[in-house]
Amino acid sequence: MFEKPEDVRMSREEMEEYGRAIDARNAALERTEVEPDTIELAADQVPPPLSEEEIKRRVGEQNYVNMKDAKIMNSINS
Repeated sequence: MFEKPEDVRMSREEMEEYGRAIDARNAALERTEVEPDTIELAADQVPPPLSEEEIKRRVGEQNYVNMKDAKIMNSINS
């Protein structure tokens, strides 16, 4: 795809095209595990709120208990 000598730089368009090609290749090779009870939702649907039991199942009961009892506020992204 990009047969260039090491000392030649790519243009911005070439870098973007290369990045999209790498992303597509990685997505094709990525192995993802989908739980059997998972339901696919349309992009415009809002998922129902999770029950406490579902949260415990997903994060592990001890993690749930530790965070429920903790008096600290977590980062939104964690």
